Amino acid sequence: MNGKMSIARRIFLLMVLTGLVCFAAFEAVSFFGLYDAQEHALESSREMGTSAAAFVEEIADEQAKKRFALLAEEKARGISNELWRLQEDATLLAQTMTQILTHRERYLPRELPLGGEVPIRSKEPYLFFTPALRASGGIEDVLPEARIAANAADNLSLWAQSYDDGHEMTCFYASERGYIISADVVAEGKEFVEFLDDWYAPSFEPRKRPWYQEIKKTGKPVFTGVYVGVEGYPCLACVAPYYDENGFAGMAGISNHIASLYRQIAINTIGSKGVNFILNQKGEVILSSEKEGPLAASASPEDLRKYGEASLALEAACMTMGLSDVARITMDGREYYLAYAPIPNIGWSLGTLIERNIVVQPARDAKSYLLSRAEEFSAGMRAFFWDNLMKMAALLLALLAALFFVSRKVAERFVRPILALTAGVREISGGNLDKKLDIRTGDEIETLADSFNQMTGELQSYIGNLAKTTAEKERIETEISVAARIQAGILPKKFPAQHGFDLFASMAPAKEVGGDFYDFYFLDEHHLMVTVADVSDKGVPAALFMVAAKTLLKESAMMFGEEERLPEIVARTNDRLAEANDEGMFVTMFTGVLDVRTGEFVYVNAAHNPPLVRQDGEFTFLPIAAGPMLGMMEGMDFPAARLTLSPGDMLFLFTDGVTEAMNEKQALFGKTRLQETLLAQPGEKSAKEILGAVQAAVDAHADGAEPSDDVTMLGLVYNGIK
Repeated sequence: MNGKMSIARRIFLLMVLTGLVCFAAFEAVSFFGLYDAQEHALESSREMGTSAAAFVEEIADEQAKKRFALLAEEKARGISNELWRLQEDATLLAQTMTQILTHRERYLPRELPLGGEVPIRSKEPYLFFTPALRASGGIEDVLPEARIAANAADNLSLWAQSYDDGHEMTCFYASERGYIISADVVAEGKEFVEFLDDWYAPSFEPRKRPWYQEIKKTGKPVFTGVYVGVEGYPCLACVAPYYDENGFAGMAGISNHIASLYRQIAINTIGSKGVNFILNQKGEVILSSEKEGPLAASASPEDLRKYGEASLALEAACMTMGLSDVARITMDGREYYLAYAPIPNIGWSLGTLIERNIVVQPARDAKSYLLSRAEEFSAGMRAFFWDNLMKMAALLLALLAALFFVSRKVAERFVRPILALTAGVREISGGNLDKKLDIRTGDEIETLADSFNQMTGELQSYIGNLAKTTAEKERIETEISVAARIQAGILPKKFPAQHGFDLFASMAPAKEVGGDFYDFYFLDEHHLMVTVADVSDKGVPAALFMVAAKTLLKESAMMFGEEERLPEIVARTNDRLAEANDEGMFVTMFTGVLDVRTGEFVYVNAAHNPPLVRQDGEFTFLPIAAGPMLGMMEGMDFPAARLTLSPGDMLFLFTDGVTEAMNEKQALFGKTRLQETLLAQPGEKSAKEILGAVQAAVDAHADGAEPSDDVTMLGLVYNGIK
């Protein structure tokens, strides 16, 4: 039965289901008390376990927040102290140089080895000249001052000696005049300072570094931020200004390997699960215990405030503002605690991150234990309940056997007239409309059979009427098709091929036949008349009125035959149309006469769309219509206007089917889009190519939507007679 369930089977299933429902109701009443007691005990044990676990989890959550806040503050304080010491050391170095340069009379010149020319040992002060100073040839000019400034070398040596061997760092003075006094602590396993090629490159110029310019402007110590120095290791420097008797004279600084900061943040929060990192003012991770991921430091860090996870991005923004907090964030679908505290003397912020599951896991273990004990308590009650349920299932099987036998007999008796009805309907659907169903059951099935008998009679009558209607429709469609071919034949298809102008026109009706038309013909050897018109309404009435208007206009034009009498030609056409216009139809029309020798164009606009004219490479609309519509009232005046075309100028005549073409969203093609389409056409294109481009633009805008109006266009390019 094509996969469909028979009525007999449905009756059988209905009776079986009815028995099952009755059994279920009986069993529910019998065991309701036991089941309710069991569920109540189970729910109570679960609630107790859940409440206890939630309490433990809440306590663990609060304790974790306090602990993480203290850890973040402690780490931030440790890093801040180290940076503060670095700032104090740089400031003391700067004060020493200021003392020397403002009291030069107290110091004797001192010679230092020249870096890059003689070997320089680790922690040994030396003098170095920047590439810019070397290139300028001004070493002799600054050498006297450099020898006085060399008296600060003892301080550099003292500070360098305070660091263990192998701890890469540099204590230095960078003079405004281009010389550097420095003492370097080199890496473990090395004895001498290595002067790299970068030191001699033009780009090596401390005076152009941003922090040099900042302290020169502000006069305050500045931290440089983490960068890779010319020595090749990542470092953090603190620089402070020093002065001579004339003002700013340079900067003193200590550039320290960031290994100590790495050691600070590498100590994890809880075992090996925590993440510690430092964020700068730009939201970039500059130091981290992580090797990969969004919280890892990289050569091209990204702004963490723009991270895809909103909670992490929000807390990163708070960190850059110098705030302290412990927050729960989500990252990669997991929950974390994030504790952060500012490092105030440099504007950075330290954060420590730990997955929340690690903290609350003990509470969850307690919850699991309590729930498992509750399950054990209810297991005995479940066993008792299901034992009694199986006994009732055995009774159900016996009842189902009885139901199966009874339901089959009832179903067969019920569906017998339905099967007879089905057989009769199949015969009717096979085409035997004379078939009559004879079913006497005294119920709805008998009523349905009578309805089928009535339907077959009505179908016989309907089929007869449908045949007549179809024949009449085919006759009308044939006549409309012939009318469309006749209308297409009325419009001129052969376009004059002359050197003086290029002309092309097209008309696409919205229905089988349309109300638009175009026309062109010579009044004499030198005067070409062109017309584009739009009849109100659509279809066959509009097409007939179009033929009348086209014929009357051409007849009047040939009768008068002069462009100066164009207003009379249009007026006479209007009068003839209005005489027999009982249907109240009208025509909007633009017509004009071109003198192909001079380019003078005389035209009349009878309430039609103003055409576009191309002059000097620009398309502009002619003035709004001055004349009334044709066919509404006799005795109307139609004033003429003039336009002189130059070689290369073009007239584009059209009906409102172009500008009012709509797409599925009811958006119009519009005058602006038409003007832009014409402006986009190269001047060397023919009239046919330009009209084709406009038609393509209209079709693309409509995008398959059914046209609402006829689309008619006429293009006339004046070339002049050579």
